[in-house]
Amino acid sequence: MKKIMNRLVFSLAIISFSFCGSVSADVVDRIVAIVNNDIVTLVQLNKESLPYIKNIEASGYSDEKKQEMMQDITKKILNRLVDSSLTQQEAKKYNIMVSDAEIDNAVENLKKEKALTLEELEKALGQEGLTLTEYRETIKKQILQARLINYAVKSKVVITESDIKKRYEIDADQYSGKKKYHLRNILMDNEDEIKKIKKQLDENKEFILLAKQYSIAPNASDGGDLGIFDIHNFSEAIKERISRLTKGEHTDFISTAQGFQIFYIQDIVLEGRKTYEQAHDEIRGILYREQVEKQFKTWLESLKKNAHIKIML
Repeated sequence: MKKIMNRLVFSLAIISFSFCGSVSADVVDRIVAIVNNDIVTLVQLNKESLPYIKNIEASGYSDEKKQEMMQDITKKILNRLVDSSLTQQEAKKYNIMVSDAEIDNAVENLKKEKALTLEELEKALGQEGLTLTEYRETIKKQILQARLINYAVKSKVVITESDIKKRYEIDADQYSGKKKYHLRNILMDNEDEIKKIKKQLDENKEFILLAKQYSIAPNASDGGDLGIFDIHNFSEAIKERISRLTKGEHTDFISTAQGFQIFYIQDIVLEGRKTYEQAHDEIRGILYREQVEKQFKTWLESLKKNAHIKIML
């Protein structure tokens, strides 16, 4: 379902819903919703639905499943059109404007980001059932909505240091970094010989020297250096033994498909670890976006409660 509704460049930037509906080539237009003094027509609803219908029809789902998806998504797309109508009305109320130059800049930025010529962009839009004029109108609505959010919502969002610290603690695993092991190994094809090597290691003989002298692995000349690994992909037997060790320790000998091996922990590193100071701005941004979305939904619901909305689908 997600893949079906994941469009390339034409999904709304501010609030992203996913929609679909049914379309007929010979549809007679009619009103499907009244939003205060505005209306939503069946043609509008079908126009918004067209790209997603094509994907549903090609999805391989059963006819029953397709019908279920159509009905569910049609409701969502109509709700989106109602929401859009409300926000556009509010933008007019507060005299929020968007110039042609701003729309031109947005189109140029999109072309640059996607490495598209104007002709290529128009072709891509055509595949989505849109003209460039229609897409420019979509951009205008996006910018208007962004400014409306800034006017009506963002000023009410306050992120405190306490909020940031609390999220850092909750997401401690995310910021503690991923544990990886710098490993060395000694590989031998004789169990009695590997036991002798293990005894020498237990007597604090240097692993690198023993690897160079006795290992039959290709990396023997490098002192058995294997590199740095996330051991989650290792076999359970190897992973379980390595995970119990600290830097400078070695495993018992382990029987593997390659032969008998002993692993040495050269070092343990935490990749991607972030201190509170390093994660501070990132967390603040996450909390800010979450609060903006929450406040916007609350604000939009209050608009709906005070609006005259009639659905006639």
